[in-house]
Amino acid sequence: MPVYKDKQRDTWYININYIDELTGKYKSKRIRGFSSKKEAQLKEAQLLQEGNLRTENNSFRSILDMYLDHTEASPTTRQMKTAWIERYFPYIDNPIEKISKPMLTEWRTSLNKTDLATRTKNRGLQYVKSVFSFYSDLYGVVDNGKILKTFKLQKVDKEEMEVWTPEEFERFVECVELPVYKAFFTFLFWTGCRRGEALAICKDDIKDGYVHIHRSIKHFENGFLDLKTDSSERTIKIDSKTLKLLQPFIEHANPFVFGETRSLGIASVQRYFDKAIKESGVKKIRIHDLRHSHATFLINNGVNIVAVSKRLGHSTINQTLKTYTHLLDQTNDEMMDTIEAFRDTNRDTNFSNS
Repeated sequence: MPVYKDKQRDTWYININYIDELTGKYKSKRIRGFSSKKEAQLKEAQLLQEGNLRTENNSFRSILDMYLDHTEASPTTRQMKTAWIERYFPYIDNPIEKISKPMLTEWRTSLNKTDLATRTKNRGLQYVKSVFSFYSDLYGVVDNGKILKTFKLQKVDKEEMEVWTPEEFERFVECVELPVYKAFFTFLFWTGCRRGEALAICKDDIKDGYVHIHRSIKHFENGFLDLKTDSSERTIKIDSKTLKLLQPFIEHANPFVFGETRSLGIASVQRYFDKAIKESGVKKIRIHDLRHSHATFLINNGVNIVAVSKRLGHSTINQTLKTYTHLLDQTNDEMMDTIEAFRDTNRDTNFSNS
């Protein structure tokens, strides 16, 4: 753990992170007033040796709790990460310093044998790696989590993303009975918004043909949630036909566009979604794949990848490129077809040296 220079006082100080033995809570404090860097480092070494900066019985679970506190994780994120680790990481209650690299390597091998999708496995690996990285930074110890390498996506993994064409979506949406659900699914397909983002939209969020995405809902009882990332907050334009479909729900007296005094429930949304798929005969996809369908439609029709990334609210363009790389490969083939066709029709052009 590094020592720091207090420029105003012309002294040195150290930051101490520790677990209160009475409460079990993560705490930190600053010790100031060292006249030299060496003096601060000696004090730090003394505290490490005495074991005051950490105990030998810090369980992985306790460090996980510290990490989630430190990152100010939302209740939903905390629950999701903790539930995954409790289910799939067998060492959650082991002392973290006793979880060795060989143990982690063996766990990774066993995780690879599960039926989980590769992306789900990698997401879980990242949860565990983040806790080890936090522990390493906190106590200045070796980061054993670095041994956990992500799994490579196989062809079958890249095909996990199922999408609908606009024609398939129209077949589906014609079988959605209630207008509010018809409007909801149409909004998802033609804006690329996430389900939770759409559920949280109130009338005031739509103005002059644009919708401001700035919060989310999973279960109404839990209230509004923060968006996935800062870049998820965005204002996007709604196409005229979708806007016309939304108009009755924008003009009604209730606050929620998709709902009344409360948002639609995710169970009822899923029920109407599954029912319309069965009745329409289109291939089965997930609700989240409506978002992928929107992005696929845009990319396949030549929309700039930067514009697609901003519309989806991705944190980086690399995220968009990684998610839809299979489409970009397809676009690359089509680009070469265009080049070849042009060269064939202009094959008489001679650029040889005279």
